[in-house]
Amino acid sequence: MTTPSRTPTRADRVRARSQARREHERASMRATILDIALRQLVAHGYERFSLREVAEEAGYTPTALYRYFADRDALLQAVLEGCLARFAAALAAADATGRTARERLQAQAEGYVRFAIDNPEVYRAMFLERPELGMSHTMDQVASDPAFATLMRAVQALAAEEGIGGRSAEEVSLILWAGVHGLATMAVTMDLMPPEALLALARQVSATIQAGVLGR
Repeated sequence: MTTPSRTPTRADRVRARSQARREHERASMRATILDIALRQLVAHGYERFSLREVAEEAGYTPTALYRYFADRDALLQAVLEGCLARFAAALAAADATGRTARERLQAQAEGYVRFAIDNPEVYRAMFLERPELGMSHTMDQVASDPAFATLMRAVQALAAEEGIGGRSAEEVSLILWAGVHGLATMAVTMDLMPPEALLALARQVSATIQAGVLGR
């Protein structure tokens, strides 16, 4: 026999509202801390990223920040996870501008390099200085990464439209990724050429790799 549910009392409702308010305040404060931490990373870079400065801007002591994040790396990881999501969204937006698979891949290449140029400190932290805090490390993880999935879908479309020379979509995606990633890394570590020239070169890199894969 099912026991009838108890009608919440006024005290129950007060406790529930109080709990909901505390959870909302905690989530709001956590989001504020992440916003501040991202600004600090952009302004000062990974090497000078300071938990103490984040706490000071948030109006907390560094010790109080541990209620939200276990340590500096945990905070930085949360920041970089958000940045990786923005990166994936930027590639998806670029992909949407292309009509053919070739155009989509060239647009993604430009979007990749543009993200690096526009967010150099974030890019360095994500891919060069602390990649273990957010990047995928195995092929299985990479295959499920949203940014890589966008690339794979465009390569699969290329295979359907023109063929990819008997290669797998995964292999071609990795070749394209390696080429464009190399250029993006050069963009944030070397003073090679103006940004617009780098963006044009990104499209050329993608087009050249595609031509090599397709044999034309």
